Amino acid sequence: MKKQHVTIAVLIGMLVVGSTGGVTGQSHSPAVSSSAQVRSPPADSYVVEQGSFCQPIEPLSSDGTIESFYEYRSHETHPDDVERRYSSYGTTQLQRDDTSTLFLYQGPDGLSLGMVHDRLGGESDGALVTLEFVGLPHESEWAVKDDNYTGETRMDEFDRGDGWASASWAYRDGRTDGGALRGGLDSEFAVTVHPRFNENSAFAGADLPVSGIPETGGIEEWDVLSGSAENPDRTSLPSLDEPVTIRTGTCEGPSVTHDRTSDGITATVTNAAPDDPVGVQPTAGTDDGVRFERLELTGIDGDASLTFESRFSELSETPPADVEPLSYLTVAEQSGTDNTSATVSFTVSKDRLEERGLEADEVALYEQHGDEWTAVETTVSDESDDTYHFEADVTSLSRLAVAPNPDAASAGSIGLIGIGVGLAAGAVLGLGWLMTTRARD
Repeated sequence: MKKQHVTIAVLIGMLVVGSTGGVTGQSHSPAVSSSAQVRSPPADSYVVEQGSFCQPIEPLSSDGTIESFYEYRSHETHPDDVERRYSSYGTTQLQRDDTSTLFLYQGPDGLSLGMVHDRLGGESDGALVTLEFVGLPHESEWAVKDDNYTGETRMDEFDRGDGWASASWAYRDGRTDGGALRGGLDSEFAVTVHPRFNENSAFAGADLPVSGIPETGGIEEWDVLSGSAENPDRTSLPSLDEPVTIRTGTCEGPSVTHDRTSDGITATVTNAAPDDPVGVQPTAGTDDGVRFERLELTGIDGDASLTFESRFSELSETPPADVEPLSYLTVAEQSGTDNTSATVSFTVSKDRLEERGLEADEVALYEQHGDEWTAVETTVSDESDDTYHFEADVTSLSRLAVAPNPDAASAGSIGLIGIGVGLAAGAVLGLGWLMTTRARD
């Protein structure tokens, strides 16, 4: 009988130990708030910069959308009895011969960045133009494409990538080309336009399906507009070859430019003081349902640069411990950022959270120091119908990851512990009953 009691006691001990073994508790979890905060109001101050040139500008505005303001006409947009020369009919007051024109436009759908090349019915021979826009908010899309129709004579190309967009146009005499980007421009931004006019265009030297388009030349001036939509102020930019940045802020503040690399985006900051908050545009990250929206940097003294890439860092093969990240962002190269910290803004779609079985308050941003990942305090700053907006402060800018916070990561194990303890308790009661029964026998 004593032997029987010892055996039962050993079994009980094994059940209890087995139900709790192999689980490491988390010593720290980030404070995550689900209370929505008011986001920054729309920016109301804009400048255009090219090298040392800087000038404040005001958006053109009207009651119509950018589509109606631009009024592009083709056989797919207007009937046969309406004149349609595959050009912009709404911006004739802005157009100039041999001139490419940039402008901001404020309409009922928000702020847009528009451009129109040459003049409808003018004396220009046509031209070749390629523009690349880098540092675009991820919401930005081509709202207007001149030209955008189905047919063998259509040559223009419009592209959209991770933080950038581009377009190439080829047109003949008496017509215009151009377009407009809209989305994400109602908050802070810095979009850099990289020009390739005339013989530098992507179409230079190409065998085009339409005759009468000049092989080189055409654009002689690059202008930016400001003020009235009917009679705007016009400024000629200093160079046809150098990039131009249109951004929120003032000429007294730090300058920000963005450029494409083979795998990402480089943000360059100049003339910053350590107390200046400087916003830069990162790439989106490695997951379509999670987007790194913006980094607001502080601590830059003078100039700095950061190159963002949407990939898991090759510098370290160690992911955050005990969690499965949703998305990664890597700063592949950086300079002038030794004392820099940042507020990181990112969004996660509600569908993506549902797929992972997560609530908004179970999401955290992780930063990497060497091979160590740390979950930092992460808050829900806003919520839309299908997306949560998050903010977190980091001191390391090399590698970032969005993942379940430590509490959420261990929740599954905690659940199993509860089941194991329940099974152990049941086993104890059952064995106790068995002991009592056998003792009676």
